[in-house]
Amino acid sequence: MSLWAGEVTVNAAGEQGLRLRGLCLRRQASDVDASVNWTERVLARIVGGVHAIAGEPAARTIAVEGVERLHTVIDARDVARVREHVVETLRHDLLTFALRVGRTVLGWDHEFYVDDYLILRINFPYEVACHADPAAENPGIGRVSPQVRELAVSRRVVDPLFNPWGYHRNHPPAAWAHGPHRDSWTGHSRDGINIWWAISGVPAEAGMVLYPTLNEVELSSDPRSGYLRAGYQLPKPTPAPLAAGEMLVFDPEVLHGTHLNLTGQTRVAVSIRLNAHPPTFDPACFYAREFWRRASDIEAGAFDEVLHLKREEHLAARPAPLPMPPTLRPPALVCAAEPSGAVVLGPSALVSEGQRVVVTLADRSAMIVRIGGALRAFSTACPHYGVDLADGAMDETQCYCPGCGVSFDCETGQSGSSALTLASIGVTEDGGTIRLTGGC
Repeated sequence: MSLWAGEVTVNAAGEQGLRLRGLCLRRQASDVDASVNWTERVLARIVGGVHAIAGEPAARTIAVEGVERLHTVIDARDVARVREHVVETLRHDLLTFALRVGRTVLGWDHEFYVDDYLILRINFPYEVACHADPAAENPGIGRVSPQVRELAVSRRVVDPLFNPWGYHRNHPPAAWAHGPHRDSWTGHSRDGINIWWAISGVPAEAGMVLYPTLNEVELSSDPRSGYLRAGYQLPKPTPAPLAAGEMLVFDPEVLHGTHLNLTGQTRVAVSIRLNAHPPTFDPACFYAREFWRRASDIEAGAFDEVLHLKREEHLAARPAPLPMPPTLRPPALVCAAEPSGAVVLGPSALVSEGQRVVVTLADRSAMIVRIGGALRAFSTACPHYGVDLADGAMDETQCYCPGCGVSFDCETGQSGSSALTLASIGVTEDGGTIRLTGGC
């Protein structure tokens, strides 16, 4: 069963140079091999890791109440130790799981490749994570095999433009959420397929968001963050809620990101990447995930075999531009203040019911919306990272942050978190003229 109708387009799976463009399948981990409870194996190792770090009472809490309670028994600084315990004690199992996804779900009967960089994603609730120690790891950090870690460190490259701390507004890494991106922008291989496997339940308010309608749109990344460059008008995000044990098998060149975890629960998932043919990398990205496994080596139990595919020797050819033009957002109105300090926006007809108008002021921008006949005005800066909401979608009642996926009520400015509310701006409608008053 596909996540959305009509999105599964398979192009000669496994043939050199071709990929499963736009693929997004929802599957059960048990579909890989019903004789093995794969999700329970991961859960058991998490409980074991908690026991080693925080003791028997903490482990019992997780065993009984679920991994969704991890933030109540360990600190964000302990996530790295849990991740290390789980990934390294289960590395062979996780690689075997990936192999079987390739063979059974994707139907690949030829040689293919599995990324050695395995990720156990542990996302604490935002209102917990935003108070974490800055030394704690971010939820998207993975692990390569111990035998290649020293080499991997020696291959690290520093780009002076890349500044994730700046994008994340100095939030502690435990509170970071991926902005919209295509994986090849961030060092992952071209033409890959991702497995995103829910170990806990993953509600829409804590899962991935995807933008499948932009598959055929030419997009570019911001080198400071590796995420989508500002100025593109995104559609409403497609959420990807999953039950524990479900997984998405999808094309990571579909634009996607992370919905900031606004639930009161820890979200846990495993990420693994496959390539149908030898991986290549985007020459526009300054680094690459260079360590890989052959499917045949995993099948043979040769778990000491790790390939090092140097970025500079495996650069992909630049693809031809996609046929559709970029979907750039419409320009904002530029308004000046009256001597009173109010800003004349224009006639009442300028803002229709259920619509918004974005206005550029001297040092900020505002959006004016009409809901139920009444006008509301808010800053366009998302209170999370300051991302411009003018790039996000709006429906009848909500506007959506293009960075963190959070929705805000167009009447109140409130979101699913009391810590994230849009800054309100005074607005009047008098004599057929709209003016911005307070807060501008």
